[in-house]
Amino acid sequence: MVERVAKPAANYRQSYGMYPALELEGDWDEYTDLSAGVSEANKKIVINKTQVTLKQIETFLNHCWKKYVKAKVEPGTAVGAVGAQSIGEPGTQMTLKTFHFAGVASMNITLGVPRIKEIINASKLINGPIINAPLVANQNERSARIVKARLEKTYLGDVHDQYMDCLEDSQLKSSRLQVTSVIEEMYSNDSMYLDTGLADGEKVLPFYQKLMFLRRVLPGVVIKGLPKAGRTVINKNSKNEYELLVEGYGLLDVMTTDGREFCVVGTHTMPNHIMEAQSVLGIEAARNCIIKEISYTMDSHGLKVDPRHMMLLGDIMCYKGEVLGITRFGIAKMKDSVLMLASFEKTTDHLFDAALYSKRDAIEGVSECIIMGNPANDIGTSAACLVSEVPKLPPRRKVLFY
Repeated sequence: MVERVAKPAANYRQSYGMYPALELEGDWDEYTDLSAGVSEANKKIVINKTQVTLKQIETFLNHCWKKYVKAKVEPGTAVGAVGAQSIGEPGTQMTLKTFHFAGVASMNITLGVPRIKEIINASKLINGPIINAPLVANQNERSARIVKARLEKTYLGDVHDQYMDCLEDSQLKSSRLQVTSVIEEMYSNDSMYLDTGLADGEKVLPFYQKLMFLRRVLPGVVIKGLPKAGRTVINKNSKNEYELLVEGYGLLDVMTTDGREFCVVGTHTMPNHIMEAQSVLGIEAARNCIIKEISYTMDSHGLKVDPRHMMLLGDIMCYKGEVLGITRFGIAKMKDSVLMLASFEKTTDHLFDAALYSKRDAIEGVSECIIMGNPANDIGTSAACLVSEVPKLPPRRKVLFY
């Protein structure tokens, strides 16, 4: 607000010779004239340009009130069905686009229908987990490189060196040299000593097996960085600030990176993995992660969805205190209605189990009422209740003759 409104107005006042009045000073009161020495014509010009009249404020507030009333949902609206349609219908347009986009800083980010499926199903393993880590010194590229070196995994194979000396057979034959004589000449220095660790008469095979095992395992040993994190990329966001994008898991380790100036802002670090957000930050953070990820996926395809639908989906998935996917396992923890579970997946299994264990269904949900042909409870016209009882009709008289 200061950058977009206050500063331009102050500069406009100053251009006409008035005091900018960007900040309130202590000796000012309601009688202080901030336009002393300015002509009346310039005063009127500045007032017409910067001052808001009472009529303009009333018009603005009336417009806001009308938009608020118009945006309210009528009581009894089936918001679940509307929300499912509003999220599912744009999802059909995603299939016409590529499933994987070249993400920021050349990182591949899964989008489209596969990403929506991961979010709604609350998958424990996702394709392309990324942790967004803002930096404390977000204007310093050197700071970003220092923190990147702390987070990114460095393997022994990335920094170790090896020496290899290959002998040419053709040169040895033409010079009539033996391999043993060349080795003796190259490594005849008494200061160089190689101990194989073998006693006299011991076979070389066990030592060779250990050597090959170490040769295969040692290059993959992590000597620095987070064990669960992968590649780390420095990215400049829309605010022209440096941030780190960490591939992999380990949100808690990224949030608690050591350092005073050269570290990440732990309170603003957020993953795109919903289950990790729940385990580290709690259920409210997981709900916000669901809303943010669905919104980001829709926006990446140019699709606009009302945030209330995504908030409703996040509430449904998290209201039990844990993230439950919209699958047959998650719905079984949300509801215990036999007909509702049978209407989703494995119809015969649910019906047979209900018959075997003599389960009862109260027919209170929307799905159960539709299956049984009853008016849905608390939805639409069934949401209203009568204040006075309906008068009972008198019984019909019997027909005396045909």
